[in-house]
Amino acid sequence: MTDTPLTILHNPPLSDAQCASIAALYRAVGWGVPGTMTELRDLYEFSSYTLLAQEGDLIVGLLRAESETAQTTWLAEVAVLPGFQAQGIGQRLMARFLADHPRRTLYTDATEGVEDFFLRHGIALRRPRVPGPRKADA
Repeated sequence: MTDTPLTILHNPPLSDAQCASIAALYRAVGWGVPGTMTELRDLYEFSSYTLLAQEGDLIVGLLRAESETAQTTWLAEVAVLPGFQAQGIGQRLMARFLADHPRRTLYTDATEGVEDFFLRHGIALRRPRVPGPRKADA
């Protein structure tokens, strides 16, 4: 982390630079890129809840969720750029998400190997779990 303060943005309209930064984060964590930049922008802007952790112009973390009913919300994705992991960014995103969704049933399709992160925050796991990203052959 640099000396630039971390900013958490809630449901922001996305600039082209933010879309490119989100796409880079997806690639860095092994998720690939969900289609074109227009499709990525639509994915975020039509989601019911998004958070972006931004340091300067760089998106270093994200969280996206969908409200399914007045009582139920699906946590679709949470990720932190590898060079910024283990610095509390994921914790900050989850704390904001939980504060914004009191008295709701929250669940996710947890990626294998990170179930404990979600369970610690009271997020139910839907089965089957989603396989983790595949590592490129060395």
